[in-house]
Amino acid sequence: MVDGFLGTLTTEQRMLIHLFDNVLPSNQWEAPVSLTQAGISAAVHVQRKHVPRTLKRLERADEISVTNRHIPGAKQRRKVYFLTPSGKERAERIVKHVLKTKIEINGVNNEISSLPKNGRRVLEILAHIDEKMIYHENPVISSISEP
Repeated sequence: MVDGFLGTLTTEQRMLIHLFDNVLPSNQWEAPVSLTQAGISAAVHVQRKHVPRTLKRLERADEISVTNRHIPGAKQRRKVYFLTPSGKERAERIVKHVLKTKIEINGVNNEISSLPKNGRRVLEILAHIDEKMIYHENPVISSISEP
């Protein structure tokens, strides 16, 4: 079970946010590990064995596509996942909605979008918000595994 604000989002929503933040490079050869099942699993805080079911559902809904690419450090090519145009639209709506959510930051109410990104991805920022919608300097949830 995912704690904090991230626990209010479905696994599917977290996957769409993650893929929205991690774009498949136009390079036809390599892709980052973050776009593999292991990378997605670590980012959305679920065990890897639970990832394929949601990915298949998103693929059937034509919100993601899959291709094979070389992953640096891997011995063979792996499946990588990326958003289709309709998936990008849905993910963008989710991200905009999430960033408008009101939270408490140092005792002051504000939107999540007011937080500085400092190179962090959306899910990394959301990991700092607890179930009472209070932002903490340290994450309230840590990655379930490293890809």
